[in-house]
This record gives sequence, structure tokens and C-alpha cells, in this order.
Amino acid sequence: MLIISLTIIASLFYILATSHVLSRLFHQQGPSQKLTIILSTVAILAHMLLLVNSVFRTDGQDLSIVNVALLTCWVIVVSVTTVSLKFPATLLLPVVYGFAALLTIASLFIPHHILLQSINVEIGLVTHISLSLLAYCVLIIATLYSVQFYFIDKRLKRKDLAIVHSHLPPLMVVERQLYHLLTLGTVLLTMALLSGFVFLDGMFATEFIHKTVLSLIAWAMFATVTVGHLTQGWRGKPVVLAIMAAAFVLTLAYFGSRFVQEVILNKF
Repeated sequence: MLIISLTIIASLFYILATSHVLSRLFHQQGPSQKLTIILSTVAILAHMLLLVNSVFRTDGQDLSIVNVALLTCWVIVVSVTTVSLKFPATLLLPVVYGFAALLTIASLFIPHHILLQSINVEIGLVTHISLSLLAYCVLIIATLYSVQFYFIDKRLKRKDLAIVHSHLPPLMVVERQLYHLLTLGTVLLTMALLSGFVFLDGMFATEFIHKTVLSLIAWAMFATVTVGHLTQGWRGKPVVLAIMAAAFVLTLAYFGSRFVQEVILNKF
């Protein structure tokens, strides 16, 4: 009952935050930062308590894909909300809050195994998991920035006066933040993969090879775009599409197989 209550509170306040930001998306003064922070803070706190009660149980820890997804989403929400305190993130907030609302609600209905286990604290494993989580969150945020960049750039090219007088951030600011995040995320992903090869056995074992191969493909795509921008000045729609494709491949690597095993196969 507690989990259901926390889920409802978190999703409700995420929806309220999303609605508020969307209602003033093209307003010159933008959404009220104070109201946005209040609504999102309540949602974030409820989301955090939901995670604590879902993961840590009296008989072990539940590390199912649903809870891992909720944790990843929470980190992204906190990161984007924090960034919005200093830099305009009017387009990112409704996307992040809206997805968080959908995910928290879906967590009540998605069938999944309860994976109860005692966690052995090994420095190598903790390092790999931490770097992997950070890399994924940073690269997903970079992907959101790339979508924001493409949206603003497209509206400007159409000479849309609404975008000029809106509260949306300047295009060059978005582009600079995008490539800073992309570079940081690629470095973190590189370190995560290296830590996996150094500290973990069986990265190319049958049960893990698909995850390793997909992660390497995503890394190659992110690295190519990053190096291409730094050395050749790549930018624009092709770069945005490449970043989105790489993020999709990385998501498949992180969640694809577990989703099939814990959600789809669990139905049969």
C-alpha cells in the first residue's frame, strides 16, 4: 500500500510539473521556476522513497529491471532539475518529468520477477556499475539536449517569432552544453567498458556477449560523433540522428535482454 501511495504522489506531481512547464513553454518569461522546483521536489522525494521501499526489503534487495529503470530515471530527473536552476531547460523538463510520470505509473503494472539477493560489495563491480550508470545518464541527457538543439534550430530557420521571444535558451548555449555532455558521457562510457574488461570475468560469455557488443557499438558511435565534432566541426541534423541512434543502441545494451527475460517471457 505504501508503494502504491508513493507511486501515485510521485506521478501526480510529475504530471503537475509537466503541465505547468508546457503551459508556459513559449511564454516570454517562461514557467515559474519556484513553482516548478516545488512540484518537482515533491515528486523527486516521493520517487526516492518509492525506490528505497522497492529495492530494500527485509529479505534482500530487489534489483529487477523496473527498479533499475526507476533509479536511472531518478538520477536523470535530479540532474536535469539541478541544471535548470542555472541554465534554461524549458524543453527538457516536460520530457523528463513526463517520462518519469509514465514510468512510475507503469511500474505498478509491468510484470517482473522480484530478484532477491544479498549484494557482495566488490570494488571492481561497484566501480563498473557506478561508471555505467553515470555514463548512461549523462549520455541520455546529452541526447535530450541534441533534440532540444534540433527543435530550436529548426524553428529559427523557419523564422518563427514565437521561438525568438520565448524563454527557450539560446541555440549556441544549447549546442555548447550538448557537446560538453557528449564528451563527458563518452569518457565515462569508455571508463565503464574498460573497468568491465579489467574487473569482470566473462564479458564475452554467452549470456553477456550481446550486452558487451551493443555497448561497444554504442561507444563507437558516440566516440565517432565526439571526435568528428572536435576535429571536423560536425554538427546539425546528422549528428543529432547519430546521437539518438547511439542512445537507442546503448539502451538496448543496458535494458534490452533484461526486459525480454523479466517482462515479456514472464508473461508466458
